[in-house]
Amino acid sequence: MPPRLLAKRVASLSILAALAISSNYVLIGLPNVKLMDAIVFASSMAMGLKFGAILAILIWMVYGTLNPYGFNLPTLIAVMLSEMIYVLFSKIPAALGFDATKTGTHEPLVLASIGLFSTLIYDLATNAFTGYLFYGSVLMGLITMNFPLPMSILHELSNALFFPIVTPVICRILKGGAPA
Repeated sequence: MPPRLLAKRVASLSILAALAISSNYVLIGLPNVKLMDAIVFASSMAMGLKFGAILAILIWMVYGTLNPYGFNLPTLIAVMLSEMIYVLFSKIPAALGFDATKTGTHEPLVLASIGLFSTLIYDLATNAFTGYLFYGSVLMGLITMNFPLPMSILHELSNALFFPIVTPVICRILKGGAPA
């Protein structure tokens, strides 16, 4: 990779990681509401799976270590691995044959659906692991997913809202165009 392109990719990684991490801290009062997942998804769409995976790991290494809710290494590993769900789901729009930088009627609905379903899978995976880790039961983790607070529902609905808003902007910027 030419040095100039490498420098641009490293700069993009740094800026996107900083944006995700800082927005996580800003939104800390709204549990499970984060721009991070949409940023990882959109970045993976625009720059590829490897870029998205590195970004996801970098974000979680910082946010998961310096987390106001505390640090737990097994949980950190689980959320890092689970964040790859968004990286993998970033290939769906291209497979469906549309450009996520468009803001017509169809694209936002597809992106909202991807945000909702990828987050449901993320929440099922992380809550199953957390249930196993803390209660010795995957089922207990899944049962407590939305009790006593609707944490997963908030996460899924906020991502269904964020994906169609964040994705076109980040994809345009990373692909060299100005945001609309």
